[in-house]
Amino acid sequence: MRRSILLVLVLIASVISAAPARAAEKTVGGDPVWRAYPLHYLDVREAGLLIESRVPEMLMHEERKLRYEVLGGTDAPGDARPRGYLQAFAEEGLHDRIAAILAESDHPPQTHVFQMVLLEASSEASGVPDVSAGARAALDDLRGLLPFKGYRLIDSALVRSSNHTEMSLGEGYDITFAFRVGPSREKPLEVERFSMYSRNLEGHPALMQTSFSAGIGETVVVGTSTPQDKRGALVVLMTAVE
Repeated sequence: MRRSILLVLVLIASVISAAPARAAEKTVGGDPVWRAYPLHYLDVREAGLLIESRVPEMLMHEERKLRYEVLGGTDAPGDARPRGYLQAFAEEGLHDRIAAILAESDHPPQTHVFQMVLLEASSEASGVPDVSAGARAALDDLRGLLPFKGYRLIDSALVRSSNHTEMSLGEGYDITFAFRVGPSREKPLEVERFSMYSRNLEGHPALMQTSFSAGIGETVVVGTSTPQDKRGALVVLMTAVE
């Protein structure tokens, strides 16, 4: 079982040099034409971002364009009516790649099971909390990075999700997150907009907000937070069980 500690997210922007851009141009050929791609499960604008990331040639000339037509969600899974159309103005060679990427990606969302663990960290030493082996290993790694000596289990839960999840842990903490399956084989789950809120504090402030990637079976230390009503810190562990 793999594990990692996620404390800081770093966004690395890749730079495409002028020479590779010119080389890519020679492989496209032909005049650009409009083509519309029906989308049944992918969000139309997310599909556009996917194409821009996987087909960078779409960004190399102003005459290449993407347009979005949103129709609304389907009534049931498998409904023949699309939720929208992604329209692309590009050469035929690029259209072949766009069609292949969308055919690979426009599928019903996958369902995964996540284990969520909420702990309270303190400066006082304590016994090992009753958590899974992966969570214990992540805590062992965490002890070398944070100044806390003890961890007390507040609550844990298993949640099955296909995309967006809202859940409660302990007495007064709400967690929301969404995920999608990304291109990475080692870390295929892209967890987005992970947030934890306190119902015990005025205004229900967000105690954690982040996004990260995770592998199946990997335990991630999502983050730590020190709310105003606690002496120690709150720690959230998340494992994609399956």
